[in-house]
Amino acid sequence: MIAMGQPPKPSGGGSSRGESGRGANSSKRMPPKLVEEKSGGPRKIGSLISQLMSRRGYASVGAESALTGTIKSAVDASIASSFRVGKLQRGVLMIYAVDSVVMQELTFQKRRILKKLAKEHPQAKIQDLRFKIQAE
Repeated sequence: MIAMGQPPKPSGGGSSRGESGRGANSSKRMPPKLVEEKSGGPRKIGSLISQLMSRRGYASVGAESALTGTIKSAVDASIASSFRVGKLQRGVLMIYAVDSVVMQELTFQKRRILKKLAKEHPQAKIQDLRFKIQAE
């Protein structure tokens, strides 16, 4: 008989996870390690900082300004200040134009821009450019 206010007890003689000691900790998963330890000893602060900067994307700020300069030198002077460079993901560089006229002109000059980027920044491995309109 079940008393009022108490939950029913599971039947089955200890086969549930709550009563056996085996399955209690198996449902908890440990979070992945943020810093991989190679030898278990201390690491140099320089390697930790560079790893953190690359994970957070802080290193891309300097690369973005270099790419912007290269693109500005490749396009006409009339539209050089009417766009900004966005993220580089999987070989595709996003470029945000102020209006549709600038976007159209960038589309016409896409091949020239890609050639200049490949020549001056081969480490970036830019394969394509995508243009979007975004007001400043």
